[in-house]
Amino acid sequence: MNVLVNISLRNLVRQKRRNLLLGIAIAFGMMILIVAHGFSHGISDNLFNKIVVYVSGHLNISFSENGNLYKQVFHDGPRIKEIIKKEIPDVIMIQEALGIFSRAIGNGKSDNVIMVAIDMSQTGIDKKADAQAEENFKMIDGDFNALTNKAVENPVLISKEKADYLHLKRGDILRVRYRTITGQDQAARLTVAGIFKPANMFMSAPIFLELTDLKRLMGYGPNDVGQLYITIDNPKINAIPYADKLQKALVPSIVQIDGTIKNGAAETPVNVFGFKTDTTSRYKLAEILSLGKRLEKNEGLISDSLASVLKLKAGDYLFISYLPKYGDKSSTVSFKITHIFKNSEKIPSNTIFINDRDFYSSVYSDWPRSSTGFTINKDNPFYDLVSQEWTLLSRARTTEELTKMMKDVAKKQYKGTVMDVRTMYESASQVLQLEGALNLITFVAVMLLFFIILIGVVNTLRMTVRERTREIGTIRAIGMQKKDVQLTFILETFFLALFSSGIGVIAGFIVMKLLSLIKINADGNPLGMLLVNERLYFVPTITNTVLYMILILTIAVVTAYFPSRKAAALSAADALRHYE
Repeated sequence: MNVLVNISLRNLVRQKRRNLLLGIAIAFGMMILIVAHGFSHGISDNLFNKIVVYVSGHLNISFSENGNLYKQVFHDGPRIKEIIKKEIPDVIMIQEALGIFSRAIGNGKSDNVIMVAIDMSQTGIDKKADAQAEENFKMIDGDFNALTNKAVENPVLISKEKADYLHLKRGDILRVRYRTITGQDQAARLTVAGIFKPANMFMSAPIFLELTDLKRLMGYGPNDVGQLYITIDNPKINAIPYADKLQKALVPSIVQIDGTIKNGAAETPVNVFGFKTDTTSRYKLAEILSLGKRLEKNEGLISDSLASVLKLKAGDYLFISYLPKYGDKSSTVSFKITHIFKNSEKIPSNTIFINDRDFYSSVYSDWPRSSTGFTINKDNPFYDLVSQEWTLLSRARTTEELTKMMKDVAKKQYKGTVMDVRTMYESASQVLQLEGALNLITFVAVMLLFFIILIGVVNTLRMTVRERTREIGTIRAIGMQKKDVQLTFILETFFLALFSSGIGVIAGFIVMKLLSLIKINADGNPLGMLLVNERLYFVPTITNTVLYMILILTIAVVTAYFPSRKAAALSAADALRHYE
């Protein structure tokens, strides 16, 4: 075997010009493969870890109160976060994604901006996320941690481009006008705590506040949450299975208020439910309760026995006290009695029904504690007629399905909170489609290069066999076996491809390093999202580099097999008689 290796290496040196040209072609092809792969994988890394996480998270849970897509709030936030941690134990981070359009007034200039929240409590949890934040916010003036400075009135970070346009510097006051989640027009003063150079175009437009500051400005309560972005490991594989798992865990239960009504010195316990006010549900509820008339959307109903105990009649107002889930101070729900129904065997006599609009208004004002007494289970005929904690939308599998579903939410008159579980594949599909297009271009380029390499190897070996026919006859005449002749040509091609691809890999890394040093000004150009710090971003992987080398070596050896087989099949006599 050593003899065959030595002969193959010697033949490489003998055919200098031809092997040099073929080697340059293979090296060039390998260099292009490495650069294309590094650029494609760099875009993928940039999209998934730097853009998609900010645009939609790997997973996200969105809320809209009463079907209002601009009122993204849920009032029992800690519970939802507990469910996420239980169902996804290896979750990296859960972030509240809050943002609101506003009109910003600087020094003599104004502009439309988006106020975006940064949860500073998440810093230090994940080193990768901290490094990403440091890269995204390259501070020119001020400090990133200044957002937590409580001595400053609403500290804010702003990009250099936005600061220059609004004529702002660190310490200046930025005035903003916006609308809170309750629909009130509001104004606020923000203090420029830092100016940064954005890593990509997406970071230039927004202004950034600490999460607690922005929630206070927008009217969120201490246990309210906005849209939740969930960061996980290996999102390409885990995003959809985890979303399906969350979907099953977030199936809502019936929500009720266990309260009391004062009756003189005594207190009467009551169970309060909201009833759905769509036409079908109102008709069925009136039928089950034998009201004998149609229910309207603003009704309040109590049983005749409860009305008798409390000495109440239709038209009276009722005030119910209950303990909220968060805190020990009691809350009150009030409503007007419009109907008194006869006792039903399916529900206790102290049951009260309130239309879902007034009911949800009370629930969302102070979320009630979980019931410890009577509840309406699935076997009860009232189950489908009373209000649930939230409305869970079906999982959209494509962007088109998600878009259609959101249009339906905007059209329908939902009561309560509408909840939706999504992945980046639905909510950030346009960004991900760009990665797919670039990967397709890279694949086509790879196939073309492989085809060129294949043709080069075949032609070179055919010419080599033809020119060395008499030499083959000589070595066959002195006793070399057919398989050794064939192996000699295969080894020669293998070593040529090995050395050339190795040089191509080195050249590819050098080219990527040089290209990444070139600064590209892409202000206002959408292609700027492909850049990191205004430079091309390459992320080659050792695994793919090795696979590319193995692929090229395999192609070279397979291609060399047939010409070498033809050379080995020549008889010594025929080869020696060959003349050219």
